[in-house]
Amino acid sequence: MSEEIKGNVLKHDTQTRTMHWIHLLAFIVLGLTGIGFYWDIAGIASIFGGPANASLVHRWAGVIFTVGPTLYILLNFDRFSRFVDTISTFTKDDFAWLKTMGGYVPFIKVEQAPPQEKYNAGQKILGGLIIVGCLLIIITGFPMWLWRDAVSSAFLAICYNIHFWTAMVMILLVAGHFFLAAVHPKSRVEFASMMLDGYVDAQVTAHHNAKWFAQLQKIE
Repeated sequence: MSEEIKGNVLKHDTQTRTMHWIHLLAFIVLGLTGIGFYWDIAGIASIFGGPANASLVHRWAGVIFTVGPTLYILLNFDRFSRFVDTISTFTKDDFAWLKTMGGYVPFIKVEQAPPQEKYNAGQKILGGLIIVGCLLIIITGFPMWLWRDAVSSAFLAICYNIHFWTAMVMILLVAGHFFLAAVHPKSRVEFASMMLDGYVDAQVTAHHNAKWFAQLQKIE
């Protein structure tokens, strides 16, 4: 039996958690108002005081959705660069993890998932998809708002379709991410690390993120 590891590990600092909250809240508002627009759901618009106000809220939530992460990246460029490098690098352990889905899927039995870094292979893929999705939403959203009278209707139609369907995929990704981070019994400790105090139990980290935990021990 392996020796029990006591204590906690800081996984996400205050700036990262703050950015995550700001981005998530902006995304929820964008998703809610956007769905209301697309399917013409009057009940959603009424929450914000009518369609005109809902449209205004949607646009300025988009500004927050854009400016928040941009400021974070500018203030923490080295950290963000390391994050991108980490999620874009896949090792044989990552591919082995994906074959078993890290043991999170009930019908795939795994005694010990392959060792992972600070982010497991699934989180790496999710991180990449979120970055691409955010960029697509941003680069299609602002032309729809600021340049709608200056571009062709065909271009606007393309923007609308990319904007909406990317948002739908993003909503599904975020919902799945929330389930794994806050509900799934094997991984719900992740919620507190990103949204609350930033810490993860050291024993859990040693088990789920063995490579990263080994690096932390070397630093200490």
